[in-house]
Amino acid sequence: MITILSKIIKINKLHVVGIIKNENEELYHVLTVRKKGTKLAIISMVSFTEFEQLNKTLYQSLPILLLIDGKGVLNKAIDFNNEADKTWYKNIDLNSIYYTSLKGLNSDFISFSRKNIINDTISKFKMNNFQIIDIYLGSLIAAILINSIKKEVILSNDLLLEFKNDKLNNYSKQTDFTKNENYTIGTESISNIYLPLYAAVIDFYVKSKEISKTKIDTLDTDEIIYKKAFKYFGISILAGFLISLLISFFLIQYYTSKNTTLNIQNTSTDKNYQQTLDLEKQKENKEKILLDSGFSSSKFLSFYSYEIIKIVPQDVSLTVLEITPLTKESKAKQKLIFESNTIEVKGETFNEASFNTWIESLKKMNWLENFEIISLKKDKKNKSQFEVKIKIKNV
Repeated sequence: MITILSKIIKINKLHVVGIIKNENEELYHVLTVRKKGTKLAIISMVSFTEFEQLNKTLYQSLPILLLIDGKGVLNKAIDFNNEADKTWYKNIDLNSIYYTSLKGLNSDFISFSRKNIINDTISKFKMNNFQIIDIYLGSLIAAILINSIKKEVILSNDLLLEFKNDKLNNYSKQTDFTKNENYTIGTESISNIYLPLYAAVIDFYVKSKEISKTKIDTLDTDEIIYKKAFKYFGISILAGFLISLLISFFLIQYYTSKNTTLNIQNTSTDKNYQQTLDLEKQKENKEKILLDSGFSSSKFLSFYSYEIIKIVPQDVSLTVLEITPLTKESKAKQKLIFESNTIEVKGETFNEASFNTWIESLKKMNWLENFEIISLKKDKKNKSQFEVKIKIKNV
């Protein structure tokens, strides 16, 4: 799990704290850097003479690289072609020390210290809630910067490092502690005091093949990665929740608006539907009226009236021709009821034979459904008065 997280969660900003142990005091030099892509930028370089000052100034949220030098840290060149050096190396108990070693031209150079000295320093920083991710010892580590500095001799803290063919060949301790050197690496100008700190952070990110060191299992590297992962994932989850909440809010607003619109449309639809039902009812009523009146026929009743009049003999006189007559006399506040597809004819004649001929002619009409003589009587003048009801077929 930590292997996967370490590939995802990167430590891109940190403090490198150089601790110079002297007889009666400790000096603290702090290099703060930020890594962006493949570039390393120096944010600040500050020094402190007391731990309390450092404790108040540094951000405890940033991880720390420690580089410890001075009293209690020894440096040695080991020539494996030399029997004395080989014997010394075989007899050293690596489990009782912390070390940082560097491959040189003909020798390996090692800086080492007893574990209890380093553990005391680790405990002091941890008690003040600092997060230590790695520890380096000595100033020999600055030798990995030779390809950037391009000099035969460089000053790293108080060690003069001598090179041959871009490889560390020898070192010596300088006696003039007031001497300072500045070196340009890329766009950065770095003094000899901060040079080993810069080399330590380079090795932390690049993992130089020339450097080997004690792996300290009690450091906070895994914990820092877990904390950063928890922070990032927590922020991501919180951001996701807030985004989901925001989306949910806008969706609620959107669907509420849509629902309101649909409710209005539904109300309008219901109203329109009711109006449609009313119109359909009106249509049925009007169709019924048309049916009752006979106007729904494919031929208007005036056609049949004309057919009736056309065959009336000359000696037969029509006095009344009523289309769709009332079934009964109309009275106030009463519904009028018409007799559909009906024509009532009233008339008079002195020649009953002509009347009978006309009646026979009417009966032959193919559109006639029913024929009824309502009345036929003579007055004092011997004039026949008649009333006939003609029923027309629905066509």
